[in-house]
Amino acid sequence: MREILAMEEDFPERLREIPDSPKCIYLIGNLPEKKEPTVGIIGARNGTEYGKKVALSLARELVAYGIGIVSGMAYGIDSAAHRGALEGGGKTYAVLGSGADVCYPAVNQKLYEEIAKTGGIISEYAPGAPPLPHHFVERNRLIAGLSDVLIVVEARERSGTFITVDRALEQGKQVFAVPGRISDALSKGCNKLLMEGAGICLSQADILHCFSIEAGEKKQAEIHLNEEENRVYQALRLDGKHIDCLAKELKMSVEKLYPILIGLELSGYCESKGNTYSRRSL
Repeated sequence: MREILAMEEDFPERLREIPDSPKCIYLIGNLPEKKEPTVGIIGARNGTEYGKKVALSLARELVAYGIGIVSGMAYGIDSAAHRGALEGGGKTYAVLGSGADVCYPAVNQKLYEEIAKTGGIISEYAPGAPPLPHHFVERNRLIAGLSDVLIVVEARERSGTFITVDRALEQGKQVFAVPGRISDALSKGCNKLLMEGAGICLSQADILHCFSIEAGEKKQAEIHLNEEENRVYQALRLDGKHIDCLAKELKMSVEKLYPILIGLELSGYCESKGNTYSRRSL
């Protein structure tokens, strides 16, 4: 673990420029490089399977363009974003509300270790510091500071996620939200952000535009589907299939199939019109 003081050359410029900049940070692994584009992906700790699938897919696609993913390693959306970045072979950075040597939540120990290998674990709190409630409020400004762009995937109308959003806006960052169904409690926060002027995130292309990157100009190898995703992809046809037909053919519930299809669509493997999904040639 390294301690990096604000006066040192290695202290990240992104954090040096924010209000209430930390006097030092503790680091396991690496910081984002100065010219490395970064995207923060945040959302509800009790995110739905759909929300977690969207976060994972967005992160997995974005790292293919050399973009680093920043989040807080919390349950739900945060963890899904980190996993997506790792699955895509990219870099991801976790900003903790505890000491950098304290994995919280403990169930994320394996994820914590994987992040440290290729990305970085970052904290402003001294080694051994416990995960206190006010630490998470304070660390949100660092998540915003390390992110060039911020995406909110799922959030309640009154959510701690908005603390990070407010800090990002104060820092002049662009904020995006993933829209959701008006009847879903975890979509109300995102839909509210969209009403207030946040950018709409329907796929990675909406985010790539912020960095003047065109979809298709990937800097890394093409992403491969896992076994379950490939099974669904192979069942699709160019002229489309209704989701109910796919569910029956694959002997899979619509509830399980839907987030897989959303992930495939976000990754550019299929497209939808209503409840009909069409395969795209790779």
